[in-house]
Amino acid sequence: MAIFVTGTGTDVGKTFFCALFMAKYAAKMGIKYFKPIQTGEDSDRVHVMNLTGLNEKYFLKNYYTFDVPASPLLASTLAGVEIDTEELTRHLYSIRSEKILVEAAGGLYVPLKKSYYNLELISQSEIPTVLVASTKLGTINHTLLSFEALKKASIQCLGVYFIGPENPLRSDSIQTVLDATGMNLLGTFLLPEYRLSRQEFLEKVAGEFDLKEILPKLLSP
Repeated sequence: MAIFVTGTGTDVGKTFFCALFMAKYAAKMGIKYFKPIQTGEDSDRVHVMNLTGLNEKYFLKNYYTFDVPASPLLASTLAGVEIDTEELTRHLYSIRSEKILVEAAGGLYVPLKKSYYNLELISQSEIPTVLVASTKLGTINHTLLSFEALKKASIQCLGVYFIGPENPLRSDSIQTVLDATGMNLLGTFLLPEYRLSRQEFLEKVAGEFDLKEILPKLLSP
């Protein structure tokens, strides 16, 4: 089963979560990574590939790639291209039974074209989602709003995974979110203050990520 990886906002850790998941389970389970829409020259597909050291066979090519680091709506408009959401939805729907991590381009209400958002794409693709949230101050509001949007759209949320730095409010924020939503806590990954090298990243994965190995079960139909 495919999983849509979405987040409570931009730069909350969706790509890092995908890299963690891929590093630990891709080779073992034959999982592939797919980011349908990439904006900006800093490719998340390449970033995951570089962090994990995985062969290119585990990575599907972007459906759309735009140079401007902006919303897909603005980036595609500046490139003179209209994103064909119907075609993209059909493609995603056709691969929903495969073991693929599909990373959304930003949060749920990032527009792909006028009046069409990631939320609609996920819903129409009928792919369940994992919500990635920050450990920083403000995460309660952002996470609850995102969960309510998923619930209203009848999108299956498999759980929430928190990524970010340690802070004194982290545990309370996480518990508040869980109490308010009933979501499954899929885990927490505390980021160091410096950028991890590939070796350090892989050591962190081996030592800290998904110790109970609950995440692979999400890929079961």
